[in-house]
Amino acid sequence: MEEGVLELENRRKIYQLISKYPGMYLREIEKELGLAVGVLEYHLSYLVKKEILSTEIDGNRVRYFVMEDVSFGDKAVISLLRQKTPRRIVVHLMLNPGCNFGEVQEQFKISKSTLSFHMKKLTDASVVNATKEGRTTSYEVNDPDTIGRIILTYKASFLDSVVDRFADIWLEMQA
Repeated sequence: MEEGVLELENRRKIYQLISKYPGMYLREIEKELGLAVGVLEYHLSYLVKKEILSTEIDGNRVRYFVMEDVSFGDKAVISLLRQKTPRRIVVHLMLNPGCNFGEVQEQFKISKSTLSFHMKKLTDASVVNATKEGRTTSYEVNDPDTIGRIILTYKASFLDSVVDRFADIWLEMQA
């Protein structure tokens, strides 16, 4: 890391926050640190330019990661898991592989279109695999070991009791 890059207090705070909660986006960082958007955008841009932070585009959001902390492949998965509904769907499928669409919908009590949107996002990202059998589609996590590792590694950054319970169950299953 280039000397002096984190000399300014605001940059140091941004770096420490993103290191603790990888995959945060601008408004989350703004809310957490209380910095003006313009000031925050300037420092984020500077840290990306200096290759201290990297970014991942997630729909309309740009998510930030400490360059040396998160591997390229993990960024897209973390970006998805930073969203509550996809995270909970993935955790449910990790613990209940082979659920069909109706079973997932019943678990989360969300509309078919909302669930369909999230399932498409997860399948497009190759996090979840959809298998069609007649009129029924069942779902399972493509690489449970990798997804489990990511969830366990970044557990604290999700601030979700569902993830905490999953971590306990997953570690017990792996023992």
